[in-house]
Amino acid sequence: MPPEGVPNCTQADSGVVLLAAGGSTRMGGDKMLLELTGRPVLEYSLETFQRSDRVSAIVIVASDANRYAISDLVSSSDYDKVTAVVSGGARRQDSTANGVDHLISERGSGIKFVLVHDGARPFVDEAMIERGLMAAAEHGAAVPALPVSDTIKSVKGDGTVEQTLDRSRLRAIQTPQVFRVDVFAPALRPTEDVTDDATFVELVGGSVGLFDGNSDNIKLTTPDDIERAEAILTRRAAGGASAMNRWGTGFDGHALVSGGPLRLGGVNIEHHSHLEGHSDGDVLLHAIASAVLGAAGLGDLGSNFPSGDPAFAGIDSRELLQRTVSMTANAGWEVSYLDATIIAQQPKLAPYVIRINNSIAETLSIPVESINIKVTSTDHVGAIGAGEGIAAQAVATLSIKPIF
Repeated sequence: MPPEGVPNCTQADSGVVLLAAGGSTRMGGDKMLLELTGRPVLEYSLETFQRSDRVSAIVIVASDANRYAISDLVSSSDYDKVTAVVSGGARRQDSTANGVDHLISERGSGIKFVLVHDGARPFVDEAMIERGLMAAAEHGAAVPALPVSDTIKSVKGDGTVEQTLDRSRLRAIQTPQVFRVDVFAPALRPTEDVTDDATFVELVGGSVGLFDGNSDNIKLTTPDDIERAEAILTRRAAGGASAMNRWGTGFDGHALVSGGPLRLGGVNIEHHSHLEGHSDGDVLLHAIASAVLGAAGLGDLGSNFPSGDPAFAGIDSRELLQRTVSMTANAGWEVSYLDATIIAQQPKLAPYVIRINNSIAETLSIPVESINIKVTSTDHVGAIGAGEGIAAQAVATLSIKPIF
């Protein structure tokens, strides 16, 4: 429940400022009117706000170039909550101020909350709207956030690393950003250059809360993002949430030859033999990489990193795995869980499992809790049981990779 004296969001007392005035320079054309599976991009978020019981009014902020086309879009469809299509300003904050001013002047005290949303994010949903209004009722301002999975570094002016930031304290911020009018309107200062609307509240010392974003709620910036958005729509049509994950299996085995150390999971293990191979012979990382490639639909290890290619001679398999994950990310996926088994009669590997888990987690930049490595033997059956080789098998779970 919101604090005493704070308006709640149990009725249609919210207005939306839908920003559609950007230049779309990196897209190579007006992305608001660009067709996404046969419909203009802007229409996806517009329809969601039109459908929401929380929203009573929508003001679209357009550019001089697309204002008439957007007005035609609104008038030709049943978007009766759109009260105006107004012109944007030179900067984002000017466009936001224009939209908010229009909402307040038109609806006055009837608007208790303002949601500011990028029209280039077509996949906002009603659950996000609800979460945002609840958080704004409590804090005065709130933004949708997702944890950061990549390592983030700040850099100096000369392009070198200044420091590595603690990603546990970092969040990627989306829209809609949601505000109580009594908090937001006094904070609007169009003369300030800001990167998002919540910064206005921060600049006057206000509190900005967080609520859960959605990994589908991507921002369309380049042509590649259109492909990503179409993939989301296809996946939703094909199977909804169950299609957000994919699985792949991998297997590898190598002979043991004289001379240590043994390399498994990126860890050197004291042993009188090592695994023979074109690279460092790390069967565990090879099996994992194969599973990841399979889940992403990117073929197999041999076709991507041929054993006949001298570039991969003696290469650290951690680098192969990192390249595999990079390819997977470019295809729109990220590793969310790994389960693997090492099959070896000798040496005894149980004491190394924790180190191996940590090594793989560091290589992939995922939590160690998302990795489960097991060891077993064949009870002296076959070549592995005779100590002539080691094998590994893996199952990789991939999830849709969020793009911001």
